[in-house]
Amino acid sequence: MTSLITDNADGATPRRVSVERGVPQPRPAPPTVSSTLHRLSSMASLRAWEQRSTPALMHQAILDGVHARHAAEAAHLSVAEAHVRWGAWAAKRLAPQRPGTAAELSVQQFLSVHAAFAAALAGEDRR
Repeated sequence: MTSLITDNADGATPRRVSVERGVPQPRPAPPTVSSTLHRLSSMASLRAWEQRSTPALMHQAILDGVHARHAAEAAHLSVAEAHVRWGAWAAKRLAPQRPGTAAELSVQQFLSVHAAFAAALAGEDRR
């Protein structure tokens, strides 16, 4: 019995060929200026999001008991870089955003996280 899938018209079993042979493969479209600009814009947005969210995540992790050095390492930063980023983020949240509203960050939280970074930095100096 001849099968269109497994046999040739003469009944002989065909030799094996790669699956890709005979099937047209889509070619990637050449990059255009608009697609390149879109990728660049997407990467800039991702970087901006990362820079906004990293200090807040490190802050919460340290308050939850994570060592400041581990929080910095998880963010792929040195402790000093992490402290600078966190400090800029925290300073904006210490003051009320509008008159008559409470600050987003309490002084106690600020001092706790700052002390954790200071201890981690002091530990790095001893190494």
